[in-house]
This record gives sequence, structure tokens and C-alpha cells, in this order.
Amino acid sequence: MKIEELDNDINNHKIKSPNTYHEIINVTVPFYMLYGKLLKDITFILEENFDISNSELDVLGSLKMSGGDEFTLSPTKLYERLLFSSGGMTKVLKKLEAKTFIQRVSNPKDKRSKLVKLTLKGEKILDISLKAVIEEENKVFSNLNEEDRKVFKNLLVKTLKD
Repeated sequence: MKIEELDNDINNHKIKSPNTYHEIINVTVPFYMLYGKLLKDITFILEENFDISNSELDVLGSLKMSGGDEFTLSPTKLYERLLFSSGGMTKVLKKLEAKTFIQRVSNPKDKRSKLVKLTLKGEKILDISLKAVIEEENKVFSNLNEEDRKVFKNLLVKTLKD
């Protein structure tokens, strides 16, 4: 669906399917279109330019932001933060380790487990890929001025509150 056709398509839905139409569609359809565009564009940038997935970027970012001075977390903390399954986290960590973006290090508090540590190479790829993601996000939201962005953010935060 093209954005230019959005209002017309929603109105047609209202006429053709009055039993399933609700005003909230005027919010949710553009929201899902925006989400889809961001996801598609960012996925393309990450895979084509940096050979990294969204999930891999999320793990690297979590290590840098939440892993203390050493950029180190347990796999359990990582998958709790990112809402990955244990198996999904293991798969992502293996890919990152193969690319030498992370390394497994001994856990001084528990000799039976390993921690995940961001490497210098991982930190560098995170920084340059995240910069490209932010540039893309800036392009997507370029039609919004500073005040629009504040209002948009506040509305999103408001909808996320229980």
C-alpha cells in the first residue's frame, strides 16, 4: 500500500467491512507501515554494508550500554534484556564470536559459566553500523520538526504505559 492511497484504502475498508472497521485503524495501519519501512531499510543497511543482523547489533549494543566498564554480561542477562529465547541467544552469540565481535571469558563469580565480552572489533562495528542506522532513522523522520518529534515520542511512551 502506498502512503498516498492510505486514507482511501481505510475508507474503502470502512465501507466494505463495517463489522471489522474501527477508528483505531487510522493509527495502527500507518504505524505498521512505518515500522515495516524502518525494519526493512535498517536490515538492508546492516546486512549489505556491515554483514550484521539486527539481532547481532542489539546484542553488541546491550553489551556496550549495560555491560559495565568491561562491556561484559552473562548470556542470561543478554537474553532477558533483549527478550530472546536461550536458544536464539546462543545462535546469535555463536555468529558474533565467529566474527570476533565478542569473546567468551571466564566468570570470576561462577567457574561453571562464561560471560560475553564485547571486543574492540565488536565495539568498532557497533559504532559505525549504529551511526548508519541513526542516519537512516533521521532520514525517515526528517519530515518532523523538533516539536513534532517530542510529541511523537511522548505519544509512543504514553501508549506503552499500562
